[in-house]
Amino acid sequence: MATDAERRRLRALGVMERVKGFETDRQARQTAEIRDRMRKLVAEKQSLLHRITTESHVESTEGAAYLGRFIRSIRAEIERVDTLIHMLKPDLERAEEALRNALAEQKTFEILRISRTAALRDAARKREAAELDEIALQTWRR
Repeated sequence: MATDAERRRLRALGVMERVKGFETDRQARQTAEIRDRMRKLVAEKQSLLHRITTESHVESTEGAAYLGRFIRSIRAEIERVDTLIHMLKPDLERAEEALRNALAEQKTFEILRISRTAALRDAARKREAAELDEIALQTWRR
């Protein structure tokens, strides 16, 4: 049977594992938000590139005067989106690293809890086997 101190240690490890799980979930949400922003920016850039390739044809002389401004405007917008993507990449890398660290910490507490539970279980089995051996010896001696 596990002592009170051992049971308290196991409960504490379980609590720490849950706390780290909550931290991991929070970090995963933050990472997902950054990934979502990155995905939206990449989609916006693709949309702008598609617009510039499909809408940059001039069919009349009246439209030719506006084509240059349109292309410059789209290119400036693509440049702005590229800048945002490049600014977001380090944030994403930091968030992913923090998520990996949070997962590692959570896993550490889980492994500690599981190994401690297994050690207590093994100790209980050994005590039970020793008790049964003692009972067998006493029975054999009679």
